[in-house]
Amino acid sequence: TPYLHYKTLPIGATETSKFLREVGKFAGVDEAKVEAVVKEHEDYYYYLIERYADLFLENRVINKQFSVVSDAHYALGITKFLANDFGLVPAKQFVVDDTPKNVQEEIAEEFKKLNYGLEAEVAFETDGYKIHNEIRKHDYHGYPLVLGSYYEKEVTEELKGNFLNIAYPVQDKVVIDDSYVGYTGGIRLIEDIYTVAVSRFN
Repeated sequence: TPYLHYKTLPIGATETSKFLREVGKFAGVDEAKVEAVVKEHEDYYYYLIERYADLFLENRVINKQFSVVSDAHYALGITKFLANDFGLVPAKQFVVDDTPKNVQEEIAEEFKKLNYGLEAEVAFETDGYKIHNEIRKHDYHGYPLVLGSYYEKEVTEELKGNFLNIAYPVQDKVVIDDSYVGYTGGIRLIEDIYTVAVSRFN
């Protein structure tokens, strides 16, 4: 049975639009129909972004660099979203799902395919102690944004950074039917990040 393997979990407009075009091409859907769907979703997505641009660009709110500590799908998807859609600079990223060694190089290459000439270094590491020490040692040029499991909360608070719980274990919210995938998922992720960021000033 023919199938399409898309390497990046599509989060936000840039990657989701690429994904829809790839699906359309693979399935033989008329290109004009695909572009119409993409345009409809992108128009609404960027309308929402533009309405809150002042908040997103406020220097005291936005983080200069970020790290994601998660499985390969979320780590790559969120890294591409934050770099490509928001121009944030990736610090070291951490893949913690014990990724098979034979695919680690291929995944690491995907972290280099970012817009604006950005590349992200990625570590395949399951030892939380080592990960936390790497986060402590890195110069984030300000307070860091760390997206990971509840285990990363303490080290982020130690660095006076912003922490978002996006990987298991999750202890600060109940999730029944929710994800960060797609256009709406990207908006939801932005909401969550900036809710955490602005709360430090309240």
